[in-house]
Amino acid sequence: MRVRKTAIGLVLGLWLAAAPATAQIVLSQKSDSTFNAAEVKAKTFKGYDVDTSRVNVVYVGMQLSQDVVGSTANDPEITSALASSSYYRQRVDMVFSSALPEHTNVYATLSFINPDGGSNVGKIFFTNMEVEHYFMNHTKIRIGRLANQVSESQFFGRIALEESSAHYYGRIVYINDAIELDGNLRHKGGPVYFIGMKPRFKPFNIKGFYAGFHQPFNNGLQTHAIVSLNRQFEDDMQKYIPTFEGKDVYGSYEAEVAYKKPTSTVFLNVGGNIGYRGLLPHVSGSMDFMQQFNPVVTRKGDSFKETFMGSVGLHLFPSKMSPGWKFLAMVGVEAELQGALTNRFTTLNVCGMCRFSLTRRVVLTYNCTPQFIWQDFNPSKPSYVGGMVNFLRLSVVVGKVGRLYM
Repeated sequence: MRVRKTAIGLVLGLWLAAAPATAQIVLSQKSDSTFNAAEVKAKTFKGYDVDTSRVNVVYVGMQLSQDVVGSTANDPEITSALASSSYYRQRVDMVFSSALPEHTNVYATLSFINPDGGSNVGKIFFTNMEVEHYFMNHTKIRIGRLANQVSESQFFGRIALEESSAHYYGRIVYINDAIELDGNLRHKGGPVYFIGMKPRFKPFNIKGFYAGFHQPFNNGLQTHAIVSLNRQFEDDMQKYIPTFEGKDVYGSYEAEVAYKKPTSTVFLNVGGNIGYRGLLPHVSGSMDFMQQFNPVVTRKGDSFKETFMGSVGLHLFPSKMSPGWKFLAMVGVEAELQGALTNRFTTLNVCGMCRFSLTRRVVLTYNCTPQFIWQDFNPSKPSYVGGMVNFLRLSVVVGKVGRLYM
């Protein structure tokens, strides 16, 4: 309880410190009749997730979630090797946002996670903590633990921005610690672009640089591309490659083309690493069966073929097609193929999903994620594994929330 009060006090203290002494701070929990939690989409680098016309108003919201996750596989040893083959988790996200004077906005999400329901080992941390300062509505600087939503994918986090968001149940946005410059050229028919630097802590160092853009077109087509230059450190890498010493550098890339309409979205995304050694991308999730095969890229020359992956997806929004389907906010299917350019392994991850709007503030989400793996990385493990992970989340949203983790 003391940790929670300290963290909340820190957030509110930042707002109070940034506001002039004569300014009046208003705390707002006012309901919004147009709000529908199942349809909330974070703007992040594309715009503002707070009303910039209302200065010194602190918006406070809360998302309470109950997660039930279970996995099965054709070989019981596969699920038994997971840290937990199933779990029940309680989660609370306290969400704060405010527009301050001098063109400055603040966002913060403090998350409380209690794994396995009655477990005494809970987690408290800032999922999102950022300050953004903007110039003439076309350029802004963001710093802190940033949230970004780039890809149309609802489950398969992409490569080039932050690998830690890949295959993370219950999270649509990317989370990465960074200093980022965002520019908006839409008023001239151009893209939104971003350039960022990622720090590493304990000890402090530079983790990497990234840059990208997002370009929508009037006919419904949109595209984005991201490239990054990333550094690897000895203490992180020796658990995968014991002979790794010093530091190393590799590049990442991704590109996506999507066709987006109010009632449907279809997309194609490709990405990978260049000059890379280490664990394969997108296998580090707690429910990724591929992780236990220890699929390590040991030669930089093999990294392009072994890390290349592609994904496709189709999403439908029945609630926008007909008033009779207003309870069904979204249904969709996505598929991700890894190893298409190499004969060492092939992994096919599929995610079927649906989102029910029980009320405007009560949302039920279900993901069914089959995994199919053919591998030669680890001869002591089966050459073929088939399994499935089921994810169910019930969320209740209270107050004014601009960024949700559905």
